[in-house]
Amino acid sequence: MKFCKIISFLFILCFYQTNIKAQDIDTVNYLDYNAQILYEEDAEDEYEPSDEEQILQDESDKAREFVLHTEDLLNYAIYLIDNDSLTYNYAIYKDSEDIVEYQNQLSSLENINKRFVVVKSEGENTFTYCKEYIYNQNKAWDFIYERLYDENGKLILFIRHYNTYNSACAEVAFERSEYYWNTEGTLIRKTYEIFDSNNNPLNIEECWMEREFYDKIMELSSLYSLYSFPFLKENEEVNQ
Repeated sequence: MKFCKIISFLFILCFYQTNIKAQDIDTVNYLDYNAQILYEEDAEDEYEPSDEEQILQDESDKAREFVLHTEDLLNYAIYLIDNDSLTYNYAIYKDSEDIVEYQNQLSSLENINKRFVVVKSEGENTFTYCKEYIYNQNKAWDFIYERLYDENGKLILFIRHYNTYNSACAEVAFERSEYYWNTEGTLIRKTYEIFDSNNNPLNIEECWMEREFYDKIMELSSLYSLYSFPFLKENEEVNQ
């Protein structure tokens, strides 16, 4: 009888220890598994800004003066466009690679692919400004690129505009970025903003933007090689 009690006690002890070990293992695995799930979910929700959204500001006085000078040139270019002075208007239509004069009429938007507004300044502080519109099937612009070149043909300002109806954060979301370079070709300022059709700022982390590939085109000669504007041929004929 005493022997049976000992055997029973040992059996219960072994069974209890086995259950404790099994419970400990299950508990550890369960906690680790939950932690792994939470970590993976956090990783998926973590937002990483792209290069397009970066902001840069050179705080030196020299850089600030150059930015102000560049903004003055841009404002002067807009003034010349508004007064139709030293300004060329061109377009490229679908199924054609020719660059032709653009007339500011509704019919001119039929089958349009790209439109250009080019300003060639004269005198001191000579510069070249080019505004490029890229149109979609609805005859509305998807992208606008503004390029401002100094007297040496170096890009000193690039402005990118983009809009999309599929952003999930607004009926229409707009992106705008500005890049400023000094005469040495160093990027001294970069801005970024995103807003809706009422100019209310949006949170990019709540938006989805299908960004396009684009070339800033750092040299004016490269721009002219890519787009043979008619005034270039006219200048060649005059100089011959």
